[in-house]
Amino acid sequence: MKNSRIFDMLLGLAFVVIGIMAVNRPATTLGFLVFFFGVLAIVRGITAIVGLGAMTGQNSRGFRIVLGVFDIIIGLLFLTNMIRGALFLGVMFAVWFLMESIGHLFLTTRFNQSKGFMKIIILLFDILCMILAVILLFNPIIATLTLPKLVGFSAITFGFVLIVHGFSHQE
Repeated sequence: MKNSRIFDMLLGLAFVVIGIMAVNRPATTLGFLVFFFGVLAIVRGITAIVGLGAMTGQNSRGFRIVLGVFDIIIGLLFLTNMIRGALFLGVMFAVWFLMESIGHLFLTTRFNQSKGFMKIIILLFDILCMILAVILLFNPIIATLTLPKLVGFSAITFGFVLIVHGFSHQE
């Protein structure tokens, strides 16, 4: 249990540091995110197509080829058109933040061992992340322009959640 506490606190600290870096260098952060997701989509597409030998059914083979080609096209679009890639990232991150926040909120209310003040702090951070997600979702252009700062602040917030979790674990 002690290792889990230390891991939560170190991971939380890493999120806080990365978040501060993202807030301080927004243009670099946005460019990196678009590039990273472009490369990630291409790699995912290639592995989906190359991994066809492991597939047993003919139906799934065709589906994997289509998904692999789609991923490669999306990745190339990200790498060749950074502006559209950045706009798409705004929407993608909005959905991701919303799902993460809902998941954290559910886990906190259902399974979290924390009580009292610590649980309230965790719930407040989860709700703050949900608010950031809604801002991203309903304002994609504005969100894209502020995405690096929102990503940074969200990373800082999730980092604090992990740090609080680390301190609140029972020994």
